[in-house]
Formats: sequence, structure tokens, C-alpha cells
Amino acid sequence: MAAENNDTSGLGENEAIFNQISVGQTIQPFDEIFYRVSPIIWSTTVLIGAFGIIGNILNLIVFVKLGFSETIHVSYAALAISDAGCVVTAVWFGLACYSAVLSSELARRRLHTDVCQLGIFIGGWPHMAFGRTTALLTAWISMERCLCVTFPTRVRLIVTPKVTKILITAIFVIGLFPVVFPYVGLSIETTYDSRRNLTELFLYYNAENELSALNDLGFLLYGAIYPITSWITVSVCTAFLVVQLKRSSRWRKSNTSGNNLPTELGRLRSAERRERRVTKTVVIIASVFIISSLPFSASLVASVVDRNYSVKGHYRSVFMINTGLLTIFGVANSSINFIVYALTGSRFKSTLVGLLPTKWVQHCRKTSAALSKN
Repeated sequence: MAAENNDTSGLGENEAIFNQISVGQTIQPFDEIFYRVSPIIWSTTVLIGAFGIIGNILNLIVFVKLGFSETIHVSYAALAISDAGCVVTAVWFGLACYSAVLSSELARRRLHTDVCQLGIFIGGWPHMAFGRTTALLTAWISMERCLCVTFPTRVRLIVTPKVTKILITAIFVIGLFPVVFPYVGLSIETTYDSRRNLTELFLYYNAENELSALNDLGFLLYGAIYPITSWITVSVCTAFLVVQLKRSSRWRKSNTSGNNLPTELGRLRSAERRERRVTKTVVIIASVFIISSLPFSASLVASVVDRNYSVKGHYRSVFMINTGLLTIFGVANSSINFIVYALTGSRFKSTLVGLLPTKWVQHCRKTSAALSKN
């Protein structure tokens, strides 16, 4: 007992708690860098997550007010729901793995476990499920915009609001259902240590359990198939959309009648403004998605190639730090759409302003006018 006390005497509160709950478990201890970085990861996740939760709630309210007569509003509303789920589960994951709140509470109840491994099951996998659902929805939005620009008359007869709702429901089922797989083959065992007067909780997969193969299937879907499919679809559709819009703009300019120039020019400018807004919205959402999803997928592939790069492996600290940083990327991706819509969507902006108190709006306008004069 004296040796154990000497080992933890120079540690901070968080480090002592993490090392205490690791006693008796076959996992690598965290290093000093992890304890220094963890509070930064946790506070950043909470800060961005709070903005993301509020932003996605506002997104959903605005698109509900705009109505679902336009299929894109259905898709954007579904994306807001998925993004909100992604942000909430990320905050819960960060609470378990990068703050001492859960560790302290478990220690107070004399329950010891690996909180990072527990955090992956209660927050990490659900976060990945919502993240992959967001990826699939982003791919669908890109494809829908591409089809609407390429076949503006035909696609509206096929992709109706009802059809879009069915497709969105299917995407949620496809995206969220595999999250059940990791829990099917999971074994939970508790043992009581009378010497230390505590209960230890162990989470593991039994290799002899045939259902544990579902865990590998879920890992394959979330780690490779879903992200690769989404990334390719988003990239190809976005590139095609930009090219098609440029061709359409050149065609309209070349077919503008000289006699009706003012009228045609007004229509042309109006159409171009709408096209630019659609292009900006899709390209920005797609670009943020690509930037945030590729590193996370690369990290998952690395964990498959090298088993030491895992929550229980030799590079445990590196794995958890990278996972925390990449989770922040995912939270940012699910939180930024509110800003994108507000900057590129005139109807979104006007509807959003209508939700604000009248006195607040008038005050903001007066302040803006005063600043512009100065």
C-alpha cells in the first residue's frame, strides 16, 4: 500500500483518479501529456457543442417555419436533427473521457472501471453513428442539388417531399442501426475487491461469442464503407454541380435577347444569385464535411492496422488525444451549418430575424446603421 501511495503522491487530481481506476486492469496508463491536454479538449468540446446545440435547434425551427413544400428544407431539417445528436453524444463522450466528473463520481461510489473505455460505449459509438448519419445526409443533399440543377423539371416530379421524407427515414435507419452491433457481443463483468472495498466493472468481447462478429461489421460500416461512400458522393456531386452551374450561366448569357435585355438581365441576375447561394451552401457544407471526416477515418484505419493504437494498447494516450481532437472536428462540422445558412440563405436569415424579439431587432438595426455612418 505504501508503494502505491508513493506512486500517486506527485500526481494531479485528474491523473490520480485515472490511475486509481486503472488498478487491476490490463491497460496502459496515461502519460503526462494526456492529463495536460484533456481539460483543453473537454472545454473546447463543451464550448463548440453549446453553440452547436443552440444552432441546430434554431435550424430546425426555421426550416419548420419555412415549410416542407421544398424538398431541400426536409433534408436540412433532418441534417439539423442528426447534427444535434452528434453534438450531444460528443459532449457526453468528452465528459466521460476528458474530464474528472464521471471518474470522481464513480470513485465516490466505490466503483472502478476504465472510464475511457466506458465513454466509448456510452458516448463514442453513438457519436460515430450520428456522425455517419450526418455524412449520409450530406451526400444526399449534394446529390439532390446536383439532380435539381441538371434536371430541373423532371426531378421535381420524382423527388417529391413525400419521397424525400421516405429517403431521409431510410438514411436514419441505415446510419443509426449499426450502432446496436457493438453492444450485442459485449460482455460485462463485475467483481468485488474486499481488500480495497470496491467493485470493478470490466467491459470486453468474448472471442468465443459468435455475436461479437457484429462488432467487426459495425466497425467496418462506420470506419470504411459509410465514410468512403459519403466522401466520394459529396466530392463528385459538388464538383459536377459547380461545373453544371457554370455551363448554365454561360448558356443563359448567350441566349439573352437584345430587345428584352433589361427584363432578361434582371431574370439572369436573379437566377445567378440563387445559383450562387445554392452553390456556396453546398460547397461549404461539403468542404467542411470532407475536412472533418477524412482524419477520423484515417485514425480508425490506423487502429485496425496497429492494435497498439487503441484505448487499451501501448499508444493509449496518443489514441485518446487524437480521438478527442477529431471529435472536436466532428462537433465543429455539426455546428457550423447555422452560420452557413445565415450567410448564404436570404429566406433563412429573414425567418431567423422574425424569431427574435422586435425590440432586439430594432436595437441591432440602429446599432448597425450608426456603425455604418461612422
